[in-house]
Amino acid sequence: MRKIQKATALLAIFIVLTVIALITFYTAHQTSIEEVKTETLCSYESVADYDYLALVKVPNLVYDNKSVIGREYQTLYTRLVQHVNLTLTYEFNADQPLSQVQITYTVIRNLKASAWTYEIGGTPPNITSQTQIQIQLPTISKAELDQLKNWMDQETGASTTTYTLEIKPTFTVKANTTAGKIFQVFTPTLTVSFQKTEKGEITVIEPLHQSKAGALTETKKLTHQEVISQRYASYILVATAFAGLAFSTLFYVRTRPTVEKPLERIIAPYKDLIVETVETSKALPQTTIMVKDLKDLAKIAEILAKPIMHMAKDGEHTFYIIDENVMYQFRVEV
Repeated sequence: MRKIQKATALLAIFIVLTVIALITFYTAHQTSIEEVKTETLCSYESVADYDYLALVKVPNLVYDNKSVIGREYQTLYTRLVQHVNLTLTYEFNADQPLSQVQITYTVIRNLKASAWTYEIGGTPPNITSQTQIQIQLPTISKAELDQLKNWMDQETGASTTTYTLEIKPTFTVKANTTAGKIFQVFTPTLTVSFQKTEKGEITVIEPLHQSKAGALTETKKLTHQEVISQRYASYILVATAFAGLAFSTLFYVRTRPTVEKPLERIIAPYKDLIVETVETSKALPQTTIMVKDLKDLAKIAEILAKPIMHMAKDGEHTFYIIDENVMYQFRVEV
């Protein structure tokens, strides 16, 4: 009994150990061995700010009879504005010291309608080492733009009702830092449109502030040695647990008591007296005596010196002894 208790306890221990080993194995494989880490070495940004001054007709009520207005007035009424002077301020910033800075910039202006696009003109490339640049852009005159629009409509046969002026500067930045070389192209496009709204006929200039950020980065691949060690440890633990489980299972199977079948348990004390038969004789004795159990039938067999016949049919087992015209019988269903 003590041996089977030890086998049971050993089997339970290794079952628990196997579960722990599998959990450890799963956990160890949830963490990646390698990690890709990106480090920012230098951050930089290009910033463009547009400003304007509008020459307006006087006298006027909307602008308090002012002849020149700026961004303090959010709405420019097209019928009052004679022309608009635009200024672009560009600035390049970096969080690392810059050297050998070269900024190349150009400005292109396009008149755009749904049916056509006309390039009004552009500036040749300008190169500077200054990180802050102020550019005076060509004056915007609605009357002159209307003339260009009418010429394009006549030449193309289109009938344009609305159009926009697109101002497209391009800044190409090249610079050196201790973290590496910077290269950035920045195109802060400004759109001037003439709209009819609930406020009236207005000139919309947007967006006045634009920026573009960039960074020099370094990508590193890190190997976690502790994760590799954890995985190797989990392999050893799983192998040990499965080996122990196999051994304890075999030990338990070999030491546990054999559970006899009910019929075998009944027959066991008398198996030397029992003879297996396929069927009973057709000429059965006229007298049949049913006995209480197989033990009583065994006593009769010893007294008469006759074997106990055994026949199984449809789950019923019949044990009997034939002595001349008398049959001693015991039946059991198993």
